[in-house]
Amino acid sequence: MNERDPPHPAELCLQRTLERTEAYVRREPAKAVAAAMGAGLLLKLLPTRAMVRPLTTLAVALLPPTLLGLGLLKAFELCSQHTHLQPVPQPPVEPS
Repeated sequence: MNERDPPHPAELCLQRTLERTEAYVRREPAKAVAAAMGAGLLLKLLPTRAMVRPLTTLAVALLPPTLLGLGLLKAFELCSQHTHLQPVPQPPVEPS
């Protein structure tokens, strides 16, 4: 089994939040259901089309420069790598 890298602080924060939420739901199931219904109602009332269109337009506008920047970064990374060439060992020369 491969060893995993240590989790990032954001992952730890998310994991801690999920654990706390699960504990709260187990302690107070009625309040948790009421909160979920309230959040669902709030999301239902939001003007989603008015929010999605500008975000999509922004994402489409920022995609080409972002991809160009990532490509340049990768090219710079590849160019700056140092290759360490090992000398090829020569077979010993036998005296004549």
